[in-house]
Amino acid sequence: MRTIQPIRYLYVVSAALLLMTACRKDSAKPAADPTTSGATGSDLVLTPAGLMSRANVHFIAPGYVLSVENGRLQKLEQGTGRMVEDFGEVKIEPRSAAAASGWIAYTYWSNPNTSNAITDFTTNWIVPSVPSKQSSQTIFLFNGMQDGTTASSYIVQPVLQWGPSAAGGGKYWSITNWYVSSSQAFFGTLVNVSAGASLQGVIKQTAVSGSSYSYNSSFTGYSAASALQVNNVPEAFWAAETLESYGVNTPSTEYPPNTDIAMSSIQILQGTTNASITWTPVQAVSGSAQKAVVVSNSSPGGLVDIYFR
Repeated sequence: MRTIQPIRYLYVVSAALLLMTACRKDSAKPAADPTTSGATGSDLVLTPAGLMSRANVHFIAPGYVLSVENGRLQKLEQGTGRMVEDFGEVKIEPRSAAAASGWIAYTYWSNPNTSNAITDFTTNWIVPSVPSKQSSQTIFLFNGMQDGTTASSYIVQPVLQWGPSAAGGGKYWSITNWYVSSSQAFFGTLVNVSAGASLQGVIKQTAVSGSSYSYNSSFTGYSAASALQVNNVPEAFWAAETLESYGVNTPSTEYPPNTDIAMSSIQILQGTTNASITWTPVQAVSGSAQKAVVVSNSSPGGLVDIYFR
């Protein structure tokens, strides 16, 4: 298997830039206006794919789904299938240097048998303690699935965040689910969580028709309002366990004080069969404290430790 950097982010920044630039259970928080939340410029907001134009970032309320229909990405009413908003043609748009990836440490596995698709990807983890220095940093932790690592690839992901993003947030931990393409990003309702809370991020294949796949991303036991359903997209065959961050100037104090976070009880299913996984770790800054260590490739029961220090 070749080592893959997630190159859906179209620009590469230096390790130094990545570091320099880089509570209550089930308490639903109203969706933030992406025109203001997490913005570092008048037209940019922060997503788990870096900075995006605020016009291309959208809240998906409960009762609605995303769906690709005749080559166009649309919001549909879940019960009736009625189209309520058209987000335009599915396409690749150039990204600015500001949109570079903030992936700091991660592991990935690419399914070598796409005729036997991933049907479930589950990961458990514990919400870390709050960072001792609470500045303007944003930290994302998630398991996610992509349809490859090219400029046209998308990711679907249940995300734990510290700090602000286009979905809202602040100096506290919160969760929601995201679908991010090369040109647009979509999120569910943001839900506050406390340090020490147990999370289970689940990505589930809900339908398949020819080369079109549908997925649901959610957190088990938390408000369904945070979940996200996306229909009729290409097969997601590339899985990852990831630490992503922005605005972290002093890693020793601006990451959580925990030594590491255990991405545990990892299970990837292909139908009813557990996948045979070999995780590949990637470290954005060679020799830094932030790294991903594969403890177990098992499914179920896989374990990846992501180190903050």
